[in-house]
Amino acid sequence: MLRDTKARRLATEFFGQWLGFYRFDQFQGIDAGRFPEFTDKLRAALYEEAVAFFEHLVREDRPVDEVLFADYTFLNRPLAEHYGVVAVATNGDDFVKVDSLADQHRGGLLGMGAVLAATSAPRRTSAVKRGDWVLRRILGTPVPPPPANVGSIPADDVLTDGLTVRQRLAAHRKNTSCANCHARIDPLGFALEPYDPLGRWRDAYGDGKPIDPSGTLRDGTTVSGPEGLRDYLRREGSKFHHTVSVKLLGYALGRAGMVSDRPLIEQMTDGLARGDRFGDLVVRVVTSEQFRDQRSQ
Repeated sequence: MLRDTKARRLATEFFGQWLGFYRFDQFQGIDAGRFPEFTDKLRAALYEEAVAFFEHLVREDRPVDEVLFADYTFLNRPLAEHYGVVAVATNGDDFVKVDSLADQHRGGLLGMGAVLAATSAPRRTSAVKRGDWVLRRILGTPVPPPPANVGSIPADDVLTDGLTVRQRLAAHRKNTSCANCHARIDPLGFALEPYDPLGRWRDAYGDGKPIDPSGTLRDGTTVSGPEGLRDYLRREGSKFHHTVSVKLLGYALGRAGMVSDRPLIEQMTDGLARGDRFGDLVVRVVTSEQFRDQRSQ
């Protein structure tokens, strides 16, 4: 069943809703005046990259860890040119799987333009939105909402006072009501700063100031750049595996988790730690008591 063409809906519905690119082909969160290259055609290509990647993961029964650590993605010629990826053997709008992209800053979830755009502000990247996305969507550890009087960061990354967004956030963290959460969020978001709001790689901001993609978490762990973030996520693999298990079970059952689900979720999480593939995870769900039996009223 997972190899059926209908399995594409898992890519669009389950992975899209979980990871934040659901209906990205209708996304309007980028300022087209600032980024005129964000056309309907580019938006559709970014969306298709994400859907094609997760459809491949499902239909080919790939290891679930490839969500984060794959060195491949799916590109057509215009999207490859947008990313600056060389030597893509495809013509026009046809999407093909492109391997060995780690050296070109692509592969897996963290390099997908649809996700990077959806976690940006309209005119700049947002380390806060991206860091919160990593915590919430990947590690399953959301932070509380900000206080009502927290203030905001300017809408542009080139500021008239010469301060960088990082410096603005540093001042923001001096507020004790903000510091605790931002110490968890910002370092993870800064690691993705080399990607601009359209997912392109960059070494500097628009004013020429170099990007510093490093940050230090509350426990003293330093995370630097996308590869440093992947290393951190490898060490936090049990949290990712737990999140995948919770999200897939909830999607299959159409309800929130319950205390009685914990043994099944632990089995799913342990299986992923041993290298279970996506199909193994699905089998655990559909053969479970929760999926096969209807709860009495």
